Amino acid sequence: MGPLYELPARYRRLCKKRGKRPFAVAEDLPPPLALSAGMAARSAPLSRMEASHLTRRAGFGGNVALVKSYVGMRPADAAQRMVDEAVTQPPPPQPPWATTYPPWDGSDAELRAYFDMQFRWFRELVTTWIDTLRRGGLREKLTLFWHDHFATERDTYFYTILALDYLTLLRKHALGSFKDLVIKVGINPAMLIYLDGRLSTRQEPNENYARELLELFTMGQYDQAGQSNYTQQDIVELSRCLTGYQVDYRNFSAHLSWNRTDHGVKTLFGRHGNFNFGGVHTVIFEERRRQIAEFMAAKLYTEFIFTTPHPDMVRELANTFEDNDFKIAPVVQALLASEHFYAPETMGAKLKSPVEYYVGFLADTATGTPDPAGLRRLHNDMGAISQRLLNPPNVAGWPGYRSWVSSSSLLARWQGHDYMLSNSFQFKVNVVGLARDLVDAADPLAVFKVPTALAAHLLSIPLDTLVLDAPAEFSGDLQTYPIPDEVANGPQYVRDLAKIFLAGLPWYEWNLESQGIAWGVRNYVQFLAHLPEFQLA
Repeated sequence: MGPLYELPARYRRLCKKRGKRPFAVAEDLPPPLALSAGMAARSAPLSRMEASHLTRRAGFGGNVALVKSYVGMRPADAAQRMVDEAVTQPPPPQPPWATTYPPWDGSDAELRAYFDMQFRWFRELVTTWIDTLRRGGLREKLTLFWHDHFATERDTYFYTILALDYLTLLRKHALGSFKDLVIKVGINPAMLIYLDGRLSTRQEPNENYARELLELFTMGQYDQAGQSNYTQQDIVELSRCLTGYQVDYRNFSAHLSWNRTDHGVKTLFGRHGNFNFGGVHTVIFEERRRQIAEFMAAKLYTEFIFTTPHPDMVRELANTFEDNDFKIAPVVQALLASEHFYAPETMGAKLKSPVEYYVGFLADTATGTPDPAGLRRLHNDMGAISQRLLNPPNVAGWPGYRSWVSSSSLLARWQGHDYMLSNSFQFKVNVVGLARDLVDAADPLAVFKVPTALAAHLLSIPLDTLVLDAPAEFSGDLQTYPIPDEVANGPQYVRDLAKIFLAGLPWYEWNLESQGIAWGVRNYVQFLAHLPEFQLA
């Protein structure tokens, strides 16, 4: 189909060019975590902090009930439960426009109306996804991961149905066969448009997708020993194998055109044959089996553990990947059950992405579905600090790591978080309800336990590592109402957090059931959110 069926000129001008592919530069990455703990399953039952760590890293956090449900479980059982729930979780309902295709045979007015609807549908799609991320746990964490790994930009292909279809594909195969996922991604209309696969013919093979398939999507440019995994000639030959697929803009389906497909003999990784699309993937996964396993093990390690992969752990995970014929679930399960995952050095060792920052706070505190206007605000706030859902900057995805936090983006994060607290009804954020879920109101020490419990629920690090600027003493008549011995002789951080929480109010005047505590709890949560440690996951 020609340009008429793709997009009228008026709307093509609104589309951005595909993000410029970044040059390969060495990042200023830290060394791997210095840990002796390996990939063996941890045997000790999960503590409250470890359960919180699991829900935060394998999802986006969770309410008090969810975290408590993992406390006391064996890590292997907890990982199995997470994977099982992710696999069996029903997909979100499809929007009513999911099969509403362009009225090419209609009037100009009908076509314009259809194209104009793309903007509203896209806002609906991203805001719905934000709420699905909040509730979706491991499945949605991996859906976002695969969206970053197999990056496409909706702004380049315009049609919201294509974005929905791509997201649905990633969600469906998030824990399935990696090989199947790679094949299906390559012939998905969004990817065919984004990396010009639809333009690749036997007369003019296009190398864009072939290059990214090897370098970014499967094996990387170099193996663990620093040896090249492929040559430019491999890319040339691979591009010939991938020719012939087109997109039908009448119903946004992909189909293979026999006349546009190269049926000649190709040579790839030393093997000769008339490889078709599926056949060439078989060659890739057979000839570069170890390289793919190690590359993807490193990517998954980076997602769930730390920004710099640990070579020994990558080798173990790669063995699991190979032993399970490139199934994703066993690798993720091994990671989430391991001693390495629960090592103290792992906790709080990652910087939160904008999505993790905002969605995580909702997952931890929201008691209902936020209003669409609030979710749109979050989408805009994420975009303002460099993470636009369904629109990564280029085919390499979001750079992550230190790019997430700068002096300007940190200020924007605080402002966005303050807005959520100030508009808690819109976002269904209930910090007072959270405090009451965490601590028994009848507990005589509730005033001291609430600030510690809120900090433990919202922060990723051990509380005894916090550096706090707290008042020297509690306020009020401490002769008549002395600080209880359990607190006075307990950890210093418990007293410091309580002083900050009370903000000058005598401890004996505070009550968890009083009507006027909302402002104080809100201010305390705001204080926690402004701590540097709140940026860590």
